[in-house]
Amino acid sequence: MTVGDELFVTEVFSAIQGEGALVGERQVFVRLAGCNIRCGYCDQPEALERRPGPCRLERTAGRRDWEVRSSPLPIADLTRDLDRLWDQLPHHSVSLTGGEPLMQSRRLAAFLPRWAREGRPVMVETNGTLPAALARLLPWVQLVSMDLKLSSVDGEAVDPALQRRFLEVARQRRVWAKIVVGPDTDEGELAGAVAMVHEVAPAAEVYLQPVTPCGSVAAAPSPDQVLGWQALALRLHPRVRVVPQTHKLIGQL
Repeated sequence: MTVGDELFVTEVFSAIQGEGALVGERQVFVRLAGCNIRCGYCDQPEALERRPGPCRLERTAGRRDWEVRSSPLPIADLTRDLDRLWDQLPHHSVSLTGGEPLMQSRRLAAFLPRWAREGRPVMVETNGTLPAALARLLPWVQLVSMDLKLSSVDGEAVDPALQRRFLEVARQRRVWAKIVVGPDTDEGELAGAVAMVHEVAPAAEVYLQPVTPCGSVAAAPSPDQVLGWQALALRLHPRVRVVPQTHKLIGQL
């Protein structure tokens, strides 16, 4: 077995999508290990490092009857695990999430063509910083949920020009932008991000997501702040919604 025949995985399960444009849809989630940034509000710290270790795989869709195996997983084994969940009930799509799934784009390129041939839609949940990796997978990806990072919220100082290049690739598919907002959100930074979406991908929806306190983030923004930020964003782009992490509200993964 070669290195490219394996994927670093933390978990695989069937659940309700809680963020962005597909809120409420049932998906099979493949959470890959490894991320290239470290947001202060990250709620998946176990997925930050791409290294060997245990991973958990759900046997029955939605039952959380986990089987624990060692990661990296052979792609053939992962395919069988996904098929088992997918076939148990109708799912909207597969969500490749993380961590940052595009860090393993070369490995994914060996995995996704089969799903494409079988007509199973694939969504990538991404921090929007690896445009070349997305371009590599674009033939087999139908949906892109892209984070737009604000340094005033996540503390990572992600280059807006890099995110612009990513969106220029992503707009070839159905794409939406998710912007996490917190109590200290800089309005100029937020306005710049929304204006960039309007210029580069005017058909894309923008989702303002009030931060869920986690990690080093202790508080969510106030209702008045969120109302004000949506008003600001709507003056720049006509398709702006406010959607919190609904899966947290209903006690889902």
